[in-house]
Formats: sequence, structure tokens, C-alpha cells
Amino acid sequence: MALVTALILTRFRETAERAAAWLTRAHYHTLFLNLPEDLTPFVRAYMERELPPERLWRSYGYLTGLQEPFLNALRYHLAPLLHVLPALRRLMPGLKVYCSQDLACQMEANRLSERLLLLATSERVRKKIRLAEWRQLLADELELAAVALERLVENVVDGAGKQWRNVLLYGGLIKPVKDCMEVKGFTVKPIYFQRYWRNPLDVLRIISWARGVNKVPNNVMRHCVRTYLSYLDYVLASKDVDAAHATWTAAIRPHVPPTTLYPNLIF
Repeated sequence: MALVTALILTRFRETAERAAAWLTRAHYHTLFLNLPEDLTPFVRAYMERELPPERLWRSYGYLTGLQEPFLNALRYHLAPLLHVLPALRRLMPGLKVYCSQDLACQMEANRLSERLLLLATSERVRKKIRLAEWRQLLADELELAAVALERLVENVVDGAGKQWRNVLLYGGLIKPVKDCMEVKGFTVKPIYFQRYWRNPLDVLRIISWARGVNKVPNNVMRHCVRTYLSYLDYVLASKDVDAAHATWTAAIRPHVPPTTLYPNLIF
């Protein structure tokens, strides 16, 4: 049975650095990056040093329409992984590299991120949380995640072919991917590089996925949103997301029972 080793990414640069180090030590046949599939030829040209990094990111912006602030944040986060790609070509000349995400889904995900930012920004100046709008946003995210998962699995299965050792860089919940890949005859082995406390919105996303958006009690949703808005204060006040999250965790940990914030290892 073919193996897919899933390297679980977070939004933190430290995780990308650890994943990049792992990639240079392991041996595998195929690598799937957490990027739009239409970017594959650009990534391959970059690995051959035929394309500078600036043009690679410009191509990503053209393909997805992602606004510059979001693009800069993504570039900062993924820089360690992109930096190591040319070295992988030298270490493993026969390595096949693909981008696994569906472009249309990535574009829609970017649109939802912008919608989230607008909603969170307006909520920070209000006293009353607009629960209906948050429920709708979460419902739209879950609907998109289902479509993106189906297309991701198709891309990985097609790219892996008969190769026995495959690596997937992935930033979402691994259980749905694992279940779908096992149906296709693949064994999925997740590797976590960082145990951390999820931010309140990610906790709300997991509860919505597990129970259904409409079954999340109003008081739970209201609490998660308000705590998330407080979390944003730490992030917006810092240029370093890793440091901001660490500061928030240190501040919130004594006041929040561990069972209410799910560590990455659980999912």
C-alpha cells in the first residue's frame, strides 16, 4: 500500500522551518505542496533556478488575485519551505513536485479570508456580535472545505500514481484527508511539528465541523468570537505572528480550561 506522509502545517513560520528541515533529511518520490495546482510549472522552474522568487510570488498573485497584505503574510510564512526547494532538486534529482490545491477553491478561500477580515474589523467596534453573519461565514467555509478536499485527493492520487513514498504539505484538519485517501488505497501518516493552542476562531471552526454550524450554541459562538477579537489585538499589535500567538497563549492559558482549546495533535 502506497504511503502519504502528511506534514501538518500551521500559520506559524516555526512550523514551516521544521518542515523544511524534515524535507532535506527524508527520502521520497513525490512532493505535493500546499499551493494552487496551476502554479506547478512556476514552482518547477523556480526549483531549476530558472525563475527568481519574486516572479514566483508575482505569478501566485496573478493566478489567485490575492491582495498584497495577504500575499506578504503567506510569503513570510512559507519562505522556509520555498527556500529549500532548489536544494531538494539536487538531493533527489528524480523527485516529482506538484501543487495539490484546486485554484478555484484557493481563490474562494482567499475571498472568504477577506470577508472574515471585514467582519472582524467591523465587530471590533460593536458591542453586539452578529451571530447570523458568523454562522453563515462558517457554513460557507465548511462547504468550500468539502469541495477542496475532494479535488485535493484527486490531485494527490493522480500525481502519486504507483509511487510508494509520497509527501503532502497540508494546512487543514488531517482526519478528512486521511479517511478519503485510505478509501483510495493509500496509508496516511501525519507528522506534527508543533503542539500549540488554537486561536478561538479555529476552535469554533472545529466545533462547527464536528457538530454542524447550526448546532453550536449561541453562547459558545459568542464567546469564541469575542475571544478571537481579543486575540486579534495581539496579532495586529505585532509584526511577528509567532510571537503574538505566544504572548496571547501566555496571557490566556491561566484563565481557560485546556479542554476548551484543542491542541493540534487531537485533530
